[in-house]
Amino acid sequence: MNKISREELQVNELSPQTKASLKSRIIVATILILALAPCLALGSWTFFVALALFLVLAIYELIKAPRKKYRWWVWVLTYFIVFGYVYWFVIKANFFEYLKDRDSFVFSLENYYGSLNISTTAIVASLFVYFIIAILDKTFDFSDVAYFFTVTILVGLGFQSFFFLRYYPFFAFSRSETLFYNGTLGTTLIGYSNFKYAWSCSLILLVILSATANDTMAYFGGIFFGKHKMNPRISPHKTWEGFAWGIIASFIVNLVVGFTLAATGYPILPTLDLDHWYWILFLSLALPIMADVGDLAFSLIKRHTGIKDFGSILPGHGGILDRIDSDMFTAIGAAVILVLITNGWNFAI
Repeated sequence: MNKISREELQVNELSPQTKASLKSRIIVATILILALAPCLALGSWTFFVALALFLVLAIYELIKAPRKKYRWWVWVLTYFIVFGYVYWFVIKANFFEYLKDRDSFVFSLENYYGSLNISTTAIVASLFVYFIIAILDKTFDFSDVAYFFTVTILVGLGFQSFFFLRYYPFFAFSRSETLFYNGTLGTTLIGYSNFKYAWSCSLILLVILSATANDTMAYFGGIFFGKHKMNPRISPHKTWEGFAWGIIASFIVNLVVGFTLAATGYPILPTLDLDHWYWILFLSLALPIMADVGDLAFSLIKRHTGIKDFGSILPGHGGILDRIDSDMFTAIGAAVILVLITNGWNFAI
């Protein structure tokens, strides 16, 4: 039998720099998974604080990205605006719960995530704030207004979507009259410890796994088989071969996870069981597409600001925003789709 050569397989040669980058990416990704897994499982304050630390770094990167020396008030107001988008409504809700019954008050996140909750009032206020800064500060022009207004909403929605995905199962199952394993109603199910710490994680884990599978296989597919550039204007290294590898890998992972959990009596959500198999199929295809949109969207932002990476805190990945760009878009898209599915595709929600 003739031995097939590397050239016949059309596999690209790996440079020493690429091999070193691959090693760094794998090591850093493993560390992140090990560090964040307990936070996902425990939830509550642990997850609240962990995401806050990531958010602090993400905001720092988005302010530094345009490579301009902004005044201190731009920094303070931007942190205030983004943290307000992500945390204000749940802090307010817990505060009023505390005032109603101080003795039995327990901090809660899972009670407040039936939908995304960034208010139009906050969005309008942030727009006015950035325009006022531009009027009063000659170093802050209209391009800065457009940039900060856009990226603060994007990051705010992205991080709030992470909370939504972690706690939406509590909302969905508490309103479900469907019988699940052992004949347990959803309202009873959410009180079980295995649901609180394990089962309820399945939604956010699916989204993260989907985005990771897409990114990883697109990266490897592009390195080994990439020949045709997808959009050199926005992302010089992204190829159609990598895109296809990522979409297919993520789609398969989503299908396997979604249908396996549904078939064993542990559906991710009441609307993602075997009776609603078509939503599992739809979500499985939609998630990798949104991941690619997110990757290209953040590449577009980097091209606009003239940077290669948002930061260098994660070797092989870049900054926090470089690592979670596709995750944020996937999370936002998944949150919107799931809310629409749950509410009968009522776009007024």
